[in-house]
Amino acid sequence: MASIKDLTSLLFTISLSVASFCACSSSDSSNTNDSDDGYPLTEADTVTSPEVANLHNPLPSIPTPQHLSGNFGELRNNHFHSGLDFKTNGRTGYRVAAADSGFVSRIVVSPWGFGRAVYVEHPRTGLTTVYGHLESFSPDIDKKVRDEQYRRQQFSIDMTFAPGEIPVARGATIGRSGNTGSSGGPHLHMDVRHTATGDPVDPMPYFKTSFADKTAPEMRKLTLYAVDGEGYVDNATKNETAPYRFKAWGKVYPGIKAYDRMDGTRNIYGVKHMRLTVDGRQIYSRDIDRVAFGSTRAVHTLIHFPSLKCGGEWIMTTRVPESGPLPDMIEAEGNGILDIDAERDYACVFTLEDEMGNVSKIPFTITGVRSGIPEKRTAGHKVRHNRDFIFHGNGIEVTIPAATLYDDMQFTHTASSNGSYLSAIHKIGDYTVPLAGPIAISVEISDDSTADKSKYCLVRLNDKGNGRRAIAARYINGRMVAEVKDFGRYAVTTDQTPPTVTRVKKTAKDVISFILKDNLSGIASYRGEIDGKFALFELDGKTARASFTIDRSRFKPTGKPHKVTMTATDACGNTTTVEDTVTF
Repeated sequence: MASIKDLTSLLFTISLSVASFCACSSSDSSNTNDSDDGYPLTEADTVTSPEVANLHNPLPSIPTPQHLSGNFGELRNNHFHSGLDFKTNGRTGYRVAAADSGFVSRIVVSPWGFGRAVYVEHPRTGLTTVYGHLESFSPDIDKKVRDEQYRRQQFSIDMTFAPGEIPVARGATIGRSGNTGSSGGPHLHMDVRHTATGDPVDPMPYFKTSFADKTAPEMRKLTLYAVDGEGYVDNATKNETAPYRFKAWGKVYPGIKAYDRMDGTRNIYGVKHMRLTVDGRQIYSRDIDRVAFGSTRAVHTLIHFPSLKCGGEWIMTTRVPESGPLPDMIEAEGNGILDIDAERDYACVFTLEDEMGNVSKIPFTITGVRSGIPEKRTAGHKVRHNRDFIFHGNGIEVTIPAATLYDDMQFTHTASSNGSYLSAIHKIGDYTVPLAGPIAISVEISDDSTADKSKYCLVRLNDKGNGRRAIAARYINGRMVAEVKDFGRYAVTTDQTPPTVTRVKKTAKDVISFILKDNLSGIASYRGEIDGKFALFELDGKTARASFTIDRSRFKPTGKPHKVTMTATDACGNTTTVEDTVTF
């Protein structure tokens, strides 16, 4: 059997995505090009202020004031929102204009993430702007992309360009707004990034004149939490109307569920600036002006993570973890933890502010009441956040690299038998503890009798209920080896069921569509052909529909039936091929 060190080394070469063609996401960093062909590079501290950059509105055909469906830095699952989501009146097809002159540095096409996206580098300001979820590209861009897709014979693509290849003028059309990728409805996603670092910055200061907003953030819920083993809170979550009062003793930290609002829309947004003062002294401040993709998972440290995992609530807190993962965003005294050590009232105020300067103040009182403090939970193995940890036994090996945890924790493991799986069901760690990155697991297969080892499938079972999802993994010497980014329950099964491929009968003229679905491991690849030649079927990840608009420049019309073939393969190698005809 391979040693745990050998397995760990191998693990970090495994793809985290079951479907490799869906790898694009909104966490892609922009391309940095070192050529100076007419575009001298700038340093990271090049002047990029809104007054100097003066960026062009990306949706000039929508009258101001415009509206947003999402703002910069919103707290989202596993990441900060990296830009602005401009609303497009519930439809697609608006002209998208380049915010400034420069050149196209990158183009990404994917069923997920940004869908169709264009990255434009602006050497004058040291900025790169990104336009996501596009319905289509401008004709010159589209030709380059389509030619390369046919050359590679695949839909998903990631292309980079040197200065001068695709120059862009300020205000020039680069595409049309859409709803592609992981978009939840028609809109334009726009990032503004520092080219030298790839870090997104808040675009709102560049576009303030496009919006009207005099609405302040609003509080939905106020709560107080005790530090495990060091504090006590009475009636922690029962403050729903003013005046807000808590009784506590020892070390505690407050939390607030709040959203920003804007004039003229019912949407809710993330709160950009948050402050906490106690008896007039600032204890905590947080400003989301810029994020780094490398620390985007630390979004989970800004909230009470158990409330999100157990109840779906995004409650922002002042507690800063021991690892301090967001030093450029947060300033805190005593890691944002309050020491209630006197029997008196502590006057606290949360201040919430948006980019437009609208402010809400939420006062509350913590009354110190001397009380006994429950003992700290100590079950399991002590794991330091800044040290490697290896656990092995009971059919599983787990490696937690240093800096994967935000705080020290008590690691626990249980294994239970279940006739539905080919391994024990392993519960590793506490699913209400967030991870900064992947941990390595190696699960022993109890019944390793399946001849085709590629059919084994590692699954994560839902924290609540009976659902499950496949995890990218590899079979090695009777074990399934993987990287995972969550604590929880894992087990091994097989996937020997091929995908389903269904022709859609009712489509627009000249459009051929198939629905591609899989029962477990997920669609890993697909290929469509017309008369035996590759045809560019475009996959919409949200609907599982792969569609091809007949391209008469590539496929000669005959007025007779043409053979249409669609093949889909899942991550365990099961394949389905469907043949049909189309007349054109």
